[in-house]
Amino acid sequence: MSPRMWFTLVLRGLGTYEFLNGLNSAITALNVHFGYFNGSATTMAFVNHAVESCAIGALLVLLAARISAVVVPPLPEKQGDSESPANV
Repeated sequence: MSPRMWFTLVLRGLGTYEFLNGLNSAITALNVHFGYFNGSATTMAFVNHAVESCAIGALLVLLAARISAVVVPPLPEKQGDSESPANV
């Protein structure tokens, strides 16, 4: 795999992790709302964190290829091998 494809895979992995983290915050918000959590934070604090984490995670998963195309330069083309898919 090319470096760009590896970077895309890493971005998607981080996006998935961030999205799952947002779902965890949503569950904590429900626990605070129902009174199962005795912390000093309010329900909306956890809801805000959940929405933010899910939005960042979804953007990373959906836009990983575009982000990596901007950040990671393409591999130089080899002589006589212009049809190679490794330069993606």
